[in-house]
Amino acid sequence: MSENKQFYIHADGQRVEVTEEVYRAYYKMGRRERYLEERDASNGKVLYSDMDTTEMTGEETIPDLDSVSIDDSVVSSMLLEQLRKHLDSLSDSERELIDALFFSNDGDGMSEREYAVMSGIPRKTISDRKNRILAKLKKLLET
Repeated sequence: MSENKQFYIHADGQRVEVTEEVYRAYYKMGRRERYLEERDASNGKVLYSDMDTTEMTGEETIPDLDSVSIDDSVVSSMLLEQLRKHLDSLSDSERELIDALFFSNDGDGMSEREYAVMSGIPRKTISDRKNRILAKLKKLLET
């Protein structure tokens, strides 16, 4: 019976004859889309494009969690400036140790073991000195 029946869909403003299979698939897809839209509406889903105004788009209201806030940037700059000042107040041997462990190798620093081999100082001694210097810098930064 359905073999004699003709099926049409509207495409680009024209009525196009199609097979029953294409007809059913086409309208099934449309119904599925409406179902999803109805479900979104009942669950309170809001699209960012719904929040567009003349001044800004809804997407612009999304916070950029990867960006650094101006406040954090200013605080970091101030702390770095203080750290540089306090690093300059270290003795030559203290500064040499900190430079080697934290700033050598293009900013990657070297390990305590590598510095021990290079300087001939036991690694435990280097570790103790480093901890003492870092504690001193921390105290200076807190004041």
